Amino acid sequence: MGVRAAFVATCALLLTGVASAASTPYLKSTAASRGHVVAVFTQGSAETDDSVPSHIAVATKAATQYNGSFIPANVRVSESMSNVTRTAAGLRARTVHKLKPGRYYVKVSTIAIGLDCTPKLPCKELWSNARRVVIPRPK
Repeated sequence: MGVRAAFVATCALLLTGVASAASTPYLKSTAASRGHVVAVFTQGSAETDDSVPSHIAVATKAATQYNGSFIPANVRVSESMSNVTRTAAGLRARTVHKLKPGRYYVKVSTIAIGLDCTPKLPCKELWSNARRVVIPRPK
């Protein structure tokens, strides 16, 4: 019984370490810029973790799937983040595609790298909180 308890305790510590290594991104702010969406975010609780920005998604509703991403039927823009810049507030990304005027919800994702990821078992994509953005009508 003692060996079993030690094994369970060791597994719990390992799982806690893995969970903290891949931290969820935090979407700090969103804004509209000439029909594009601009998002400022952090990669998670530790900026030094081994994760990279992955996607930016814009949807008409904030409803999400089990993995944290938006429900596909509501998504209007889903792009890889290739133009991420570092600012004093965090990381900044802008959508390539423009959106029609209206109210939208935005999420960003990061992918944990440096782990044992393979094509059959890819690295996990972690999604941020959702923030609302309004694309105004042109004046």
